[in-house]
Amino acid sequence: MKRFAVFPALISVFMLAAAVPAFSADDRLDRLEGEVKSIKQENEALKKRLEEVEADQEDTKQNYSNLSKLVDVSGYADAQYNITNQPGENNHFRVKHLSLFFSKEVQKEWKLFSEIEYEDAPLIDSNKQTDTVSKSQGTVFLEQMYVQYRPAVDMNVRLGRYLTPFGIWSIYHYPPYVPTQTNPMFFKIMFPEVSDGVQIGKSFSIRKSLLDATLYVGNGAGNPGGADRNENKGVGARVNYGTDMVSGLEVGASFYREKGNSGTMQNVYGGHIQYTRSRFQLQSEYLLRRNHPENSGYFNDAAFYALANYDIGKWAVAGRYDWFDNNQKAARNGHYRYTGALNYHIAHNVIAKAEYNRNVFADPNVKNYSEFILAIAVAIGDL
Repeated sequence: MKRFAVFPALISVFMLAAAVPAFSADDRLDRLEGEVKSIKQENEALKKRLEEVEADQEDTKQNYSNLSKLVDVSGYADAQYNITNQPGENNHFRVKHLSLFFSKEVQKEWKLFSEIEYEDAPLIDSNKQTDTVSKSQGTVFLEQMYVQYRPAVDMNVRLGRYLTPFGIWSIYHYPPYVPTQTNPMFFKIMFPEVSDGVQIGKSFSIRKSLLDATLYVGNGAGNPGGADRNENKGVGARVNYGTDMVSGLEVGASFYREKGNSGTMQNVYGGHIQYTRSRFQLQSEYLLRRNHPENSGYFNDAAFYALANYDIGKWAVAGRYDWFDNNQKAARNGHYRYTGALNYHIAHNVIAKAEYNRNVFADPNVKNYSEFILAIAVAIGDL
């Protein structure tokens, strides 16, 4: 009997053993189906994310394309209050400059640059019926506009209107970057402020320093951008050398020659020097102009200034001696100006200025006078 009782037990064991693999196969199939479903969901999520990334890339490309079409804009502005005892002048506020610079690299070697200056808050009011100006104030001036071609890092060619390359101040005179609001007296007198023509600049390596040389030819002073009122052309040259013998020392010379609309031949010679050491800077220029009017003899006019500046943290203190003689043949013709200035950098590109000028004349019939200026100058972008 015991032998027959063993058979049902053995049959049950074999059936259970056979059922276990069957149940395990079903579990694995369910698990695989779950994993496939999960992978499909992950793939859908990845596909959606990829589409979002591609859309972001298209937006980025479009933004870069739009940015590449933009023009770089910078400039400066300054306003001041003048207190003076100069005969014929009143104490007054002055909205002195708003200058806007527009620059665009058209191609790797090609660049367009322009500067538009609005001086003394210009206002032009016209009569609609007659197209005549009924009211005009201030000045609107295209100070620079040139196309530049740079075939090499050390060479450029400019065609259009540019600041006349002479000395230092004529090139670097922007109010946020010079300590005084007044210009040296020779400025805009001894040679034209701007020239309409072509300019070629080239740098040469000499020992461990650079020699910068500029040659240019233009219409000359007193001629608008659309015409030349005489057949003569103004020509000039400037060289500047940063000597390696004395650290921070630069020296240079300039020359300008033209026969003006009135027929007067003018030759202008200039020398400049600039020394920078830590927080201290000294710069100076001397100019001599030899004038030969038609049917008349020669006469010379001359000018000189020396400017010293010292930075103390956010503060800067400066002093300038300025002299100008518009006809050295005339007796007692000198004009002397003594300037003291204090600057405070409110921010990196915002400067408060206080300046005192004492004007003294060699001619006893001309009254000496003083002037005190309070000003704010602001730089917009990188000049």
